[in-house]
Amino acid sequence: MTVMPAPISATTTTTATILVNIPSRPSIRSASSLSVASSTDTVSSTTTTSVDEVVFRHGKVEDAALMTEMQFSNYHHHYRKILPSSFLDNLNYQAMTDFHAKRMTPSVDKREMAYVIAERHNAESGEVEPIGMSQSMVPWWDRAYNHRWNEGWSQESFDCEIDTLYVKIGIQGGGIGRKLVLGALQEAYDRFNMRKGVIIWTLVANTQGREFYKRIGCEEAGFRTLDLIDYPAECVGYAFRSIGEAIGK
Repeated sequence: MTVMPAPISATTTTTATILVNIPSRPSIRSASSLSVASSTDTVSSTTTTSVDEVVFRHGKVEDAALMTEMQFSNYHHHYRKILPSSFLDNLNYQAMTDFHAKRMTPSVDKREMAYVIAERHNAESGEVEPIGMSQSMVPWWDRAYNHRWNEGWSQESFDCEIDTLYVKIGIQGGGIGRKLVLGALQEAYDRFNMRKGVIIWTLVANTQGREFYKRIGCEEAGFRTLDLIDYPAECVGYAFRSIGEAIGK
């Protein structure tokens, strides 16, 4: 869940494609269940494209607008019955695009957060299209309040947060989201030397998202309240005890 940032300017640049290493081993706790699913993973029920044919790479500045479109289309699709229209109808596309673009302007090794993009070749259009995105970073605690932790968890348990995780509407449910999580965590481990726990927040009412995090092996770690244009949204955090555990180190 991403809070709307203030508009910021971004410098447009063209960056080279840098692939992201996706760990071949799923999380320790979920290895048995995910190994079964991975053998039949497809991008969607209406395509024969294997998840193994999807390329995972670092985000580029020129991806920013498509990333925002993917993010906000997910908001409208999944949250229309959860969040007030006053929030969904006033999403600022330009501000969010600038937010992503500015943070992808530095070279990959100098970024403060890792952006991972999933893309595939569209047989109909003949073009390569982004179909998913994830982002790992240092936890952003002060965007929310009223943190309540389950037993055995605290703010000190984490040095990583997956702040953004979206798959294009219409091709969800085929293993792309799981690999986006693993790719973002591999980057956090390799580039940012993060070794503690990782937390991923979602709306309490987002039952589909909550089931996904359970399936990939996360534990429910706690709750917090997030202000969305004066609307108090209750969120639940799912976590791995360590990034190394999550990627099978």
